[in-house]
Amino acid sequence: MSRPILPNGTTARQASPPQLNGQRLAAIYARVSTTDQADHGFSLPYQLDATLAMAQREGYTVPDTYMLQDDYTGMSLNRPQLAQLRTLVQQGLVQAMYVYDLDRLSRRLAHQLLLAEELEQAGVTLRIVTMPEEAKTPESRMFTHMRGVFAEYERAKILERTRNGSRRRAHEGLTPGGRLLYGYTAVEGAFLVVPEEAALIQRIYTLYLDGYSTLSIAALLTDEGIPVPGPRQNDAPTFWHASTIANILHQKAYLGTAHYGKSARIASTTNPDRKTRARRTDTSAWIPMDVSAIIDQATFDAAQLQATRNRSVRRHNRIAPRYLFVDGRLKCGQCGHVMSGYQDRTGAPRYRCARKAMHERFTPHTGTRSLAASPLETLVWSAVEQVLNDPELLAAELARRQAGTSQEQTQLDRQRQEYQRQLARCDRGLTRWEAAYLDDAIDLADFKAKRAEVETRRASALEALTALDADQERLERLTLETTAIATYCARVRQNLTRFTLEEKQTALTALNITVTWHPDWTTPTITGSIPVDITTTTLPRHAQPQPGTQSRVSAALWPHGRCRRG
Repeated sequence: MSRPILPNGTTARQASPPQLNGQRLAAIYARVSTTDQADHGFSLPYQLDATLAMAQREGYTVPDTYMLQDDYTGMSLNRPQLAQLRTLVQQGLVQAMYVYDLDRLSRRLAHQLLLAEELEQAGVTLRIVTMPEEAKTPESRMFTHMRGVFAEYERAKILERTRNGSRRRAHEGLTPGGRLLYGYTAVEGAFLVVPEEAALIQRIYTLYLDGYSTLSIAALLTDEGIPVPGPRQNDAPTFWHASTIANILHQKAYLGTAHYGKSARIASTTNPDRKTRARRTDTSAWIPMDVSAIIDQATFDAAQLQATRNRSVRRHNRIAPRYLFVDGRLKCGQCGHVMSGYQDRTGAPRYRCARKAMHERFTPHTGTRSLAASPLETLVWSAVEQVLNDPELLAAELARRQAGTSQEQTQLDRQRQEYQRQLARCDRGLTRWEAAYLDDAIDLADFKAKRAEVETRRASALEALTALDADQERLERLTLETTAIATYCARVRQNLTRFTLEEKQTALTALNITVTWHPDWTTPTITGSIPVDITTTTLPRHAQPQPGTQSRVSAALWPHGRCRRG
C-alpha cells in the first residue's frame, strides 16, 4: 500500500534521521524564475529567511551548503540546485526539506507528485511554510494537489495575459515590452529616437557604402570604445561583432515601420523545457508599428546592393585553392576556434585561427595564429592511411568499442526491467484502490488522491522508459557506426594512395578525424573514431613522435613562422 508524503507531516516510512553531532539535518529550497529576480529582487532572501526560521523552530539544523536556490522556471525539473537537492535526498543526507510554498518546488502537478514520491521513498519530511499544520488528511492532500493545478493554471494565464497585452500595445502603436530595437527608447509607451544611437547607425551605413566590411566596421567601433547594443554583464569587456553590424544594415525598421511578432520562441534542442531558440513567423501575423525613420530608402537600398556584391566576391574567393581540413576538422589549440584556409601574400596556402582579430585586445593569442597547409595535410593523411592499412589495430579498437556497447546494453536492459516492474505495480495498486472504493472501504476523495498518486508514478515510469528508448536508439546507431567503420576501412584500403582531395575529406568525416594545433606544442593532436598512432607513421625529418592513441606532428613542419594576423 502506498504511503504518500504529507505536507508538514512525516512519511509513513520514516528513515533513520541523518545527524550532525546529534542534530537533525534539513535542506532548504528557494526559487525565482529569472536571473534578474535573483540579482535584484527580494523574494529569494524572504523565502530563505522564512524557511530557515521554521526549520530552526522545529529543531532542525540547516548547513550553509544545504540552503539551495535556483533562478529557473518552475515548469521544468532541469534545475541545477534542485538536482543537487534530489541527490541529497537520494543519498539519505537530510531528514526534512523546507520550501516556502508548493509552487516554489514546481508549478506542475505531475512534477510535484513525482518529487513527493521521491521524498516519501527516502523517508524525508516535506515542510511547507504556507501550508497548515494539520494537513494530514485525504481532504488536505486533495487540496494540496488542487493548489498544484492552480499554480500551473496561474502561470499559463500570466503568459497568456502578457502576450495579449503586448499585442494590444503593438496594435495601438506603443512599445510592446521587452528590449527595444537599437536606436530607439520608450517614453510613456511611445517610440522615440535616441540621437546618439541614430547618428551611429547612419555612420555605419556610410562606412559600409564607403567600402568597409562588416568585420572592419566592428573592429573600428570596438577600438573607439563605443558601447555595444544591449546591456553589459558586470565589467566584462565588450566588442562589436560583424553579425551585429550586419543586423543593423538589414534592419528594415530603420525605414520607419517596425513589426511585432516576427518570431516565436521554441524549445531548445538539448533541453525541451527551455525555449532558447526562435523561428520566423508568417508575415500575416506581424503587427506593424510606426516609428521615426533613421535611414532613407535610397541609402538602405544601396547597402543591400553592396551586401549582394560582397557575397558574390566571397563566393569567388572560396574557389581556389582547396584544403583538406573543412567543416571544422582543424582547431586552434589556443582558443578552441576553427582554423580555416587562406592564401598569404605569396599565394601559398595556409591555415589560420578564424577567431576575429578584434578579440585579440581582450584575450590575445600567445603565439602565431597560422601554419603552412601542405606539411600538416601530408602528415595527417599519412597517419590516417597507415592506420587504415593495419587490420589488427582496427580490429582491436572495434572490439573495445563493441565491449563497451555490450556493457551499456546490459545496464539498459536491467533498468528497463525495473521500470516495467514499476508499471506492473502501479496497475496492481490501481486495481486494489478501485476495489477498495467499490467496497466502500475508502471515500471518493481518498480514491481520487490515491489514483492521482498511482498515475503520477506510472507517468514517471513511462517517461523513464521513453528516455531508455532514446538511449537504445543511440546504442543501435553506435553499433551500426562501428560496423560501418569496419566495412568502410576494408572497402577503401586498396585505393588509399589514389584518393582525390574530395575522397580524403569524405574519409576524415567518416572517421570523425579532428586535428588540434598550438604553436607552443611540440606536436598537434589527432583524434577520431580510430586510434591514429603517430608512432606507426613515417615522419619527415626533425619530427618528434610521441606514443599514444592521439597522434602529434612536429612543429618543424611549418618553418614559415609568423604571418600577419587575420
